[in-house]
Amino acid sequence: MSTIKNLPTGSIVVGKLPKGCELCQRGRKSIIFVTGLCPRKCFYCPLSKERRRDVFIINEKEVTELNEKILISEILKSDSLGVGITGGDPLVKLDRTLFTIRVLKDYFPDMHIHLYTTGITLTKTILSKLEKSGLDELRIHPKPRNWRKIELALKESNMEVGAEIPALPGSVEEIKIFAEYLADIGAHFLNINELEFSETNALALLQRGYRMNDDYITAKGSRETAIRVLEWAAHHLDLNIHFCPAVVKDRYQTSLRLYRKAVAIAKNYQQVTDEGLLRYLKVVTKNPEKLQQIIPKSLLEVKENKVYTSVFFADRLIKAGYTVYLVEESPTPQRQILNIGKYH
Repeated sequence: MSTIKNLPTGSIVVGKLPKGCELCQRGRKSIIFVTGLCPRKCFYCPLSKERRRDVFIINEKEVTELNEKILISEILKSDSLGVGITGGDPLVKLDRTLFTIRVLKDYFPDMHIHLYTTGITLTKTILSKLEKSGLDELRIHPKPRNWRKIELALKESNMEVGAEIPALPGSVEEIKIFAEYLADIGAHFLNINELEFSETNALALLQRGYRMNDDYITAKGSRETAIRVLEWAAHHLDLNIHFCPAVVKDRYQTSLRLYRKAVAIAKNYQQVTDEGLLRYLKVVTKNPEKLQQIIPKSLLEVKENKVYTSVFFADRLIKAGYTVYLVEESPTPQRQILNIGKYH
């Protein structure tokens, strides 16, 4: 009998977490979206319309011209120890995927890289190419007729190989059968994700009878379905199973990564908040030069009639008669202003 562990992040585990999940929950994984193209048309796919096309995105940054410099710089900014390669299905753009893995492994030899795929196009030859490029972990989301692709990957490679599926409410027995198969063939893990509603999949989910929880994100019964499988597996299977709630992605995978990125890119005058936002002051003035008499030049930035500086100087600026605005922006490439208001 295995022990069911409730992790501080909210994940629930039988056995141990896959290495890729360990880093993700620490916010140390970057996400590389290789393409939105996919041979499957899953009714529950949460991808936005903007991503359901052939687009390459590193974390939040869309890349139109892929090269080594862009890949490496974005990973360094996020202070990542690993990368998750996802889509769509990255194997639809195999050369692009192999290039990405090779570049990362050449520059970061110890980096852990995992990849998601439907497994539809997976062959012995492709497995060999993925492994030689440096891929560490393969996560397959197969239809029943493609289950044998997991067995193929286990036999033909030395990579960690497992499966990843959503917890569709009411699918306890179906997941049990799949989990038994994985245990029998020696798969390394099964990840079960909480089913989420999105703008693109909401209608399909509702038409099939699924309903939202009060958070307006997760599906009712999804968590309960996963937990029932874990409770059964703890007594009957020798298989690592991880239930990943939706909150883990938002609170840990994304938020911690953005915090580290903010620390890496913050200018001298910018503070990093606990939420990973860049905080600073903005002053609009016709004479920016005068502010240099109040604030050290190294702690301000002048752009036309706007001056940006540290929150530390707020009282000094207000006493000098300036109107001061407190600004908080995201550390994403778009530099979205999330909060702005007069500093009192």
